[in-house]
Amino acid sequence: MAEKHPNPAQEVPRELAVKPTGKIAVVLAVVAAISLGIVFMTGKLVSDKRAEQLIHVQKRLELLADGRKGVIDAWLNHLSHQGDRLIKSDLFRLYASEIDMYKGDLASIFGGVGETAPEDMADIAAQLPMMQNMLREFSTYSGFLAARVLNRSGLAYIATDGHLPPLSVTQTRIAQRAMESGRSAFSPLRKTQYGLELDVCVPMFPPDAGGNTSKAVGALMMTRQVTGKITELLSNSALSAEGEHTRLMQAEDGKYREVTPWTAEGFVGVTARLDFSDDGHLVFGERACLADCDNPVYSFGAKVPGVDWWVVQEIGAKAALADFARYERTAYFLAGFAVLTIFLLAGLAWWILAGVQTKKVAEKFRDLAEEIENQKRLIDSINAAVDEFISLKNLEGKYIYVNDAFARTIGRTKEEMVGMDNAAIFGFDTGQRLQASDDKVIATGQPVTSRETIFIHSKRHDFLVSKSPYTDVQNKVVGVVAVFRDVTEYVSVQEKNKRLVQRAMEALVSTIEAADPYLGGHSHVLAGLSREVAKRMDLSEMDIVEVETAANLSQIGKVFVPKEILSKPGALTPDEIKVMEQHVEHAYRILKDIDMGEGVLQAIYQMNERLDGTGYPKKLEGEDIILPARILAAGNVFCAMIRPRAYRGAKTPEKALEILSSESHRFDPAVVEALRTVVSSPAGEKILKHDD
Repeated sequence: MAEKHPNPAQEVPRELAVKPTGKIAVVLAVVAAISLGIVFMTGKLVSDKRAEQLIHVQKRLELLADGRKGVIDAWLNHLSHQGDRLIKSDLFRLYASEIDMYKGDLASIFGGVGETAPEDMADIAAQLPMMQNMLREFSTYSGFLAARVLNRSGLAYIATDGHLPPLSVTQTRIAQRAMESGRSAFSPLRKTQYGLELDVCVPMFPPDAGGNTSKAVGALMMTRQVTGKITELLSNSALSAEGEHTRLMQAEDGKYREVTPWTAEGFVGVTARLDFSDDGHLVFGERACLADCDNPVYSFGAKVPGVDWWVVQEIGAKAALADFARYERTAYFLAGFAVLTIFLLAGLAWWILAGVQTKKVAEKFRDLAEEIENQKRLIDSINAAVDEFISLKNLEGKYIYVNDAFARTIGRTKEEMVGMDNAAIFGFDTGQRLQASDDKVIATGQPVTSRETIFIHSKRHDFLVSKSPYTDVQNKVVGVVAVFRDVTEYVSVQEKNKRLVQRAMEALVSTIEAADPYLGGHSHVLAGLSREVAKRMDLSEMDIVEVETAANLSQIGKVFVPKEILSKPGALTPDEIKVMEQHVEHAYRILKDIDMGEGVLQAIYQMNERLDGTGYPKKLEGEDIILPARILAAGNVFCAMIRPRAYRGAKTPEKALEILSSESHRFDPAVVEALRTVVSSPAGEKILKHDD
């Protein structure tokens, strides 16, 4: 019987039925993995964006609260200084001193029942009406409700209201604090029939007092009605965003209350959770608003110096995270759109792998094209909802598409802007600047990102502008896509941070100079003279900045030199000289990993080299030493010679310059001559005078 063989006609369909199933499983697994990756990355981006948004909210609230705190502090100082006209009057100071020296009962001087003033105090008693009139005139002229003068025991003996009402425990306490500390003291705010009132207590000193170091002989207490001022200080400014509020919190006897001058009671008890930092500020965080509401807010409180007040800046949690909420919705929508697109493509692959007929494939492509068109409209609607400016220009620089945010900010319709160029929208100068980056994108075919300052309707905006080439199917550049992101607030914070870095630099210089008793002020004078010499020698702006920075940091390596060597009164031994010269290597090791420019590092490293090769650490000669280092070399030796040391006195600037000129084989003559000119100039004299 013949052996049967498989029928190929039967086997092929079986393979076609099995193989696509295996490939579909692989495709589905890949699609699922990609989809999970998209969801994970979207979640990570959303989480990072929320953290970034909260940092921005914190910085904004801290800036606003610190600003209001500064205004309140200045106002309180102004109130206390209004009393200077009385407390610095020799007549009042002498009167207070004589009252202070009297050890008897004040009632015997000022007409207590059955009392007559002692003969030696009769003149004091006779002057009382005049002093009361002066106090009353001062109080009326300065806008205070009342004023009184107290002795060192806290008893009032002159008052504007003609009698001597007793002081409350709180008033007595702040009067004692003012007299003991020698500084102004302020009472907590209190509610009266006239509104919110505040007591300002300033110490009075005897006529021969040498400042606040003398013991106070009395105090002037002034009472001010402050309802209107507090209301003004708490009102929202033009900088306040939607949902932001400024509140004032006061602590008294361990209890915290919100100041509400617009209410009948004037105060509301604080019910929110309060967390304070070591410096007394209310820590930034999410909590209920201060009083009478449970709505969550983000808040920060700045402690007002000298008084138990906190300026609390808060914003509703929903308003604070509004931008993030929009970003979150957009991100998850785009993630869903991406997953949908992947599944659509996977479906198309399944149809191809399953052997779908050409007609069905074509129909699927038409369906996909329709879906893409719908998605294009969807993306257009998303572009219309985002805050960033999105535009597309052709090679002639004409706009062919702008989104709603761009048109709305410019104040034109999208149809009006189509066909216009940068100059027509932003003005000629700004347009030329923006067109330059467009030209670079077109020429290189590479994305370009820059920060631009643009004035729109006379208001300054800082934008982070990202531009990318727009290509056709042949990958030929046919336009430029631009996205403008408004970073005005971030730039403002960066500028503040730059000022903080400058202050940190100054603090670092002070720390460096503390290591050597003879370095005090050395770096400051060296930096000033080196900067002026660099200008005199026509160095570039960047080189001038590098010279000044290097001068400020030039002594940092001496922190690691033993103090007994730094302050040794006599000549150093050879071994001690080697240890001292190591400060250059210490400085380079400290600064090399800090991003401050190679020019600064090299200037510090070479400033102890000499033209004849006798310097250290590399024994460089002549032009091998960079010019900034030659400037620092001459300036450093000059500053050292004009300052005293334990083993010699200070030389005059003229003598120091004469010595430098005589050593032209060691110091650059051009630098020495420029230094001579600077020292004799008004700028140089000012720098040297500051050193004195």
